[in-house]
Amino acid sequence: MIRGIYTAASGLGVQQARLDVLANNLANASTSGFKADGVIQKPFPQLLLVEQQNLGPVEIGPRWRYVGATNQGAAVTGVVTNFSPGPLKPTGKNTHLALATANTFLVVQTPGGERYTRDGNLGIDSEGYLVDSRGNRVLGEAGPVQVKSDDFRITDGGEIILPGKGPAGRLRIVQFADLNLLTKTEDNYYTAPAGSAQPAAKPEVRQGYLEGSNVDPAASMVQLVSAVRSYEANQRLLQAQDQLLDLAVNRVGALR
Repeated sequence: MIRGIYTAASGLGVQQARLDVLANNLANASTSGFKADGVIQKPFPQLLLVEQQNLGPVEIGPRWRYVGATNQGAAVTGVVTNFSPGPLKPTGKNTHLALATANTFLVVQTPGGERYTRDGNLGIDSEGYLVDSRGNRVLGEAGPVQVKSDDFRITDGGEIILPGKGPAGRLRIVQFADLNLLTKTEDNYYTAPAGSAQPAAKPEVRQGYLEGSNVDPAASMVQLVSAVRSYEANQRLLQAQDQLLDLAVNRVGALR
């Protein structure tokens, strides 16, 4: 019965993680450049074997013997991001950009350091610098890009052209050899280890477009309903195990 309680509790933890991730995906279904997350889960015995292997060479004493494995439910091993591109939506605004090349990112200067994003919903701050939707300045190859007004053009390669003045710099667009190096943070940003971001070989920028989220709302709703039902099933199992334990302690064990 105790093992049954642990099994049901571990199932509740997994379904809670799924609910949190799915709810966040649905909340960002209309966020430009947002990439959906998914939960990876494994049976507990498999996780236990992995942990044992990481302990290194440990001698088993004469009092130890192998008794097999027991399934104590499941556990979350991580949350992964789906980096597949979202649909490009025309807006006609000069300050809206979309990266048509998969796995490329704009670089933004935030108070916490450089961040990477696919969100091209840009604007212009009071000093004429190109900023993202959170007011952080977008970086070019030579630093923050000053355009003064929204009367500018961006080439497919990311070069910024000002009317009557010519080139004003080029957007800093980067790519990663391994997308697993990226860590999603708040505000639709990503961080990565120093030196892992490399200049994109052939960036493709579409001015006047925004990349939509790659969240599938219909599929996410189906998964959300499934997670809720699984959560409720684990709740009922946990309550049943608790009732059995109560009977075992207070009735079966009672002396009459």
